[in-house]
Amino acid sequence: MSTSSSHYFRETIRGAERCGLDGERLLAEVGVTRIQIEDPTWRGKSEQLARLVQLVWLALGDEFMGFTEHRCKAGTFAMITHGIIGEETLERALRKAVLFYGLVTDDIKMELVPGPKDTLALKMVFVRPELDPQQYMHEFWLSIWYRLVSWLGGSLAPLEKVTFSYVRPVVRIEEFKYMFPATYEFDAPFTSLVFRRDFLQNPIVRSRSELKRLLSVAPLGFMTVPDYVVSYGRRIRNLILPERKLPLEFPEFDEVAVRLGMGEQSLRRKLRQEGSSYRAIKENIRRDIAIAKLVRGNFSVAELAEQLGYSETRAFTRAFSSWTGMSPVQYREHFRSHVSRLSSRS
Repeated sequence: MSTSSSHYFRETIRGAERCGLDGERLLAEVGVTRIQIEDPTWRGKSEQLARLVQLVWLALGDEFMGFTEHRCKAGTFAMITHGIIGEETLERALRKAVLFYGLVTDDIKMELVPGPKDTLALKMVFVRPELDPQQYMHEFWLSIWYRLVSWLGGSLAPLEKVTFSYVRPVVRIEEFKYMFPATYEFDAPFTSLVFRRDFLQNPIVRSRSELKRLLSVAPLGFMTVPDYVVSYGRRIRNLILPERKLPLEFPEFDEVAVRLGMGEQSLRRKLRQEGSSYRAIKENIRRDIAIAKLVRGNFSVAELAEQLGYSETRAFTRAFSSWTGMSPVQYREHFRSHVSRLSSRS
């Protein structure tokens, strides 16, 4: 089952409420609660997030969901995809899409620009970035176009790089490994997907009838990781997480490799190709469990550090601050005060 971070649920609702919609009603429609989306460790079904986005699109009549100065009328994206499905190559389809969006909106400026090593960058500039302070629409828009190009070409598009016009996020960076399998550059002049130009010369392999089926459930098809994407990092997490008893103990790497039916060197190589490592996976698991236990449990910081396998409390505090930008105590107080405010409103 494909899942999405609480961050994307939370920002969808914040954008909707900023435009005057009833957030509680929207959440109830998709079977999600406010407490869940405010929990940084919670993950919801991607189907629920896609339905939430659909509801906001329809209620606002805006495919940009209130994150730009002007509306982009519902149906615009569908019209563009119908306009490019008959093009000969992926590059020609992208050029036509860029031209089309240049005619219908001034809020997101798109351009296809040549780069080094025979690459083409799909450049995106948000004219009013302050309307999207958590970069929700930036990442949603990147994901839409990356998934569309991959779908049109019939395989996951190889990316040379993804650039972001903002600082590196702390927690949700883990999501990027599955959303955009590539290297990243933050604080860049603009946001972009950098494709290999030879891949964009491939023909479009999808038909209009397939497009009709895809659009009938949009944006779900653009928000889930395709079945043909094999992530060894995620497979390792899925292997370990069901056994996350405290004190936390991780299996040795050779045991993980055996359980995946692979040799150690082969698995290390696969993880390197994904920009990951067993050490990084373990740290991400520690991070997720630490946040969950801080906001839901009664562990002291010293107890939690010991349960997570840190040799001293200071080492855990340093690690936690690098993940979230707050000390464990500050994070717990921030979360509890936020929940208290929510409870008093209901």
